[in-house]
Amino acid sequence: MTHTALFTAPWDQKLTLITVVTSTLLLAAGALSIWMALTLVPSGAGRAVILLGGLIALAAFLLGILFAPRGYTIANGRLTIDRILSPVEIPLESIQTAERLPADRLAGSWRTLGSGGFFGYYGRFRNRALGSYRMYATRGDGCVLVRAERLYVLTPDSPERFIETLARGRGEAGAGNRHAAPPDPDGRDS
Repeated sequence: MTHTALFTAPWDQKLTLITVVTSTLLLAAGALSIWMALTLVPSGAGRAVILLGGLIALAAFLLGILFAPRGYTIANGRLTIDRILSPVEIPLESIQTAERLPADRLAGSWRTLGSGGFFGYYGRFRNRALGSYRMYATRGDGCVLVRAERLYVLTPDSPERFIETLARGRGEAGAGNRHAAPPDPDGRDS
């Protein structure tokens, strides 16, 4: 693929509310714990435990930011799920299909490892309809299901354009890997 296609990952109201409330609680708890440990609690095991609790709260906040989906890029034969830490790269040639995913197909999903609304819905999930899948989403509508070695649920800003761009990219990625046409089954060459 010779050009780069960028897609944002817009947040919905629910994600914004969950992230603001959770961030406020984590930052307040972390700052208060660290302040208390350093100024009010005498030296010893109690101080260390309170300090550790504050550091864990701040680390959880930081990890939420670092692993959250920020957008999606289709370029150089890859679909990249943009994250600050550890972007996820999927070779276009490994993608079998990309299609709109109705919200009801996500019903009954449960997190096996990931975030359920803190800077995004991301990580490993499972439900009856899809089985095990990876989600890198920022809203509850506009979902796209990408079938590759794994199933991926994404929420690009323009789902239809995203699917079309993936299809064009997959065609270009496959063109470089195509072999000669198989022989005619009747034994005749045209």
